[in-house]
Parts: sequence; structure tokens; C-alpha cells
Amino acid sequence: MNFEPLKTGRRFFLLVLSALVVAPYRALAKRLTKGPLVYLTWRVDPTTTVVVNWMDGDDRSNDYVLYRQSAAPTESRWMLARGFKHLFADQKKRILHHVELWGLQPDTEYVFTVRSQGPARGGRYFKFRTLPRTLPANFRFVTGGDMMHKRKYLDAMNQRAAQLNPWFALLGGDLAYANASSKEVAKWDDWLESWMLNSVRRSDGCLIPMVVAIGNHEVAGGTGKKPKDAKYFYSLFPLPAKRSFYAMDVGNYLSLIVLDSDLTERVEGEQAAWLGQALAKRAGKFPLIFPCYHKPAYGTAKPLNGTNDSSKDPLAQKIIKNWCPLFDKYRVTAVFENDHHTYKRTHRLRANRVDKKNGILYLGDGCWGVDTRAVPKPGKLWYLAKAASRRHLICVTVQNGKPSYTAYEADGKVIDQCA
Repeated sequence: MNFEPLKTGRRFFLLVLSALVVAPYRALAKRLTKGPLVYLTWRVDPTTTVVVNWMDGDDRSNDYVLYRQSAAPTESRWMLARGFKHLFADQKKRILHHVELWGLQPDTEYVFTVRSQGPARGGRYFKFRTLPRTLPANFRFVTGGDMMHKRKYLDAMNQRAAQLNPWFALLGGDLAYANASSKEVAKWDDWLESWMLNSVRRSDGCLIPMVVAIGNHEVAGGTGKKPKDAKYFYSLFPLPAKRSFYAMDVGNYLSLIVLDSDLTERVEGEQAAWLGQALAKRAGKFPLIFPCYHKPAYGTAKPLNGTNDSSKDPLAQKIIKNWCPLFDKYRVTAVFENDHHTYKRTHRLRANRVDKKNGILYLGDGCWGVDTRAVPKPGKLWYLAKAASRRHLICVTVQNGKPSYTAYEADGKVIDQCA
């Protein structure tokens, strides 16, 4: 085939620009026609409910989920649940569907298909397991944030999570690094696809549900904004109370306190008041209470005024003033922070000083699938017990009621362990 030579630099520029703009949308259309991108969340009780979410490119597809217990006889009747759909923020080519399943049995495996399409109709089956109502002898979940600078980093760490067979993942923000930008919205497709394909428990093939906090890369402009500035995040996740700070209670043993570190809600004021009430309500009732948020109080990188003491940062100071005294008062189990692209474990802290007997561990610092930053030399930061420039996730294992924490690299190497 003969092509007419490009006679001007301008024509060449326009041709290249057209290819760059059109190609991602062609790739998106091709991907979404292969099948929906499915992910699981919760709004309420994880022992008896689940929210089945999926993204596709078909606004005419059914908002249905067919499901039944995996152990049921093959001739057993499928149950049908209906939900709703909406455009993914303002993108016409992406449709989000949400179907909440109610009345499930605790600690039970279910099989389901979305859009009422099994394999015979070009779809596929997925599985999930509800959480147990009472704390089992051996219980685990994974946590981390700052997930995707490169797809290969994300895939590798998601696969490590799957090999650990957690009940769920607590994700601390900066998920797809899409910056609430229409120009980067395709990053969400990559992130969802990686989660669906890789975050599948090796022990039973069940999808790993996620509990999510918001990060600055979910927000147009970063810190100090409003919910409208994080339209993609709020569009993806049907959050409890439709806001970025909430509690997720599991049975009579676990409470996850998800917070917004001044991204679309302020640290002080309404959120701090809610935090005090939420912790007061759960203290003494739930033996395991874990706050999680994005920007850290006790960070490891991002030096301030030539020092590495990130706790002197104005935002960190707000968290130390408004949240940490509540963590101390109600004796939370441990705190998960993110954002700094390192691994960290603090000394046990209380009242903004080291307290080896009664203090709380702050673990982080958000390095699931991103490039790492340098960490301070040992002993340089008063609150820091361990730090490493390593991508990782943290596996929380509760054996006979006692939690321990192990930081894994994608290849399974252990960075740190503590209890």
C-alpha cells in the first residue's frame, strides 16, 4: 500500500496527536467489550452483605446479579438481586453498576454472575466469602496504599495479597493515580482490571473485597478540597453515609475506622467530633479497632525545612492534635498511614512521645506499587523504629485474639515483623 508523503511538520504532528488521543479509547472499548470489571465492597455488615460493583461500556446491560451458595446442589435455584447504574463521573463510555446482596450467611462461600450472564451467555462466574460473625482462631487482612505507578508493580503486589489469602484488603488511598482527571481516567480501568484478575484468594478462588480510604491522587488539586473535586472516587465506591470517613464493623470483634486526612473533609471540626463519638461507641465492645487514612501524622519521607521530621508538617500537626489524643484515649489497636512511599513502623507512641508500655503503633507508609523514596538513617527520627525504601503490603494476622504485623515485598520477602 502506498501512502502519500507527509509534506509538513504540522501534518505529522496532527497525525501523531490523533493516534495518541484515539488509541486509548479504542483500547478501552476493546477491553470493556471483553467483559465487565468486577470488584466487591461493603456499605454495612460484611458478615451478611456485600456490594457487587462492575464497570462496563454498555448502558443497556442489566443491573442484575444471580447468586447462590457454592455448596448448594447444582440444581438449586439461583437468587436474583437488582441494583442500579450510572455514568462513571462524567465519562459517557464507562458505566458503573452496583448491586447489594442482603441476608447472606456468615462465613459462607457464594458464587455469582453479573448482568445475569453465565458462561453460556458470554459471561463468567465469580466467588466471594462472607466474613465470620465471631473471630476465628486465625484471621488476617492486608493493608497498604499508593498502589500504581506501574501496572507491573500493582500486579505483583496484588498477586502477593492473593497468596496470603486475606479476608479483605484495607486500602489507604492513592489507588490508581488518576488525579481526578479526565485525561487519566483510563488508569482506573487498569487498576480495576488488575484487582479483578490478581486479587483472588489462592485458597478458594474468592475475590478479595476492599475497604477504601481516599488519597490526594483521587482529588483534583490534592489536599484541602471538597467531595466534588474527587468525583471519580465517589462514583466508584458506594460508601457508608456517602462520605469519605466512616466505620466498618465486623461481627463483635473488628472495627475499621476510615478517615479523610484533609483531602475532601477537614481533619478538625465535624470529622474529629464524629471520630470521638465513633471510638467512644466501640471502645470495650470491639477488641480490634484500626484507624486508616492517607496523609501520615508520623511520616518517613517528604522532609520539612531541611529536616526529616514530617510530624512538624502543619497537616501532621492537625492530625496529632485532633485525632491522636482520641486514638490514645480509646486505645485503638494500631493505626495505618500512607502517602510517603516507604515502609515504616513507629515506636509505640502515646501523647506524642514514646511509650513502650501503653503506646500505639503507627504503620505504613503507602508503597504498594509506586517508586520508593529515601528514608531517614536509623535513630534520626525520635518516633521511628523501622523504615525501609521497599514496596510492600502489611499483613495483619490475628491469632487467638492477638494481632501481629508482617510487611511483605511482592516476591514474599519479609521486611519487618512485629506484634
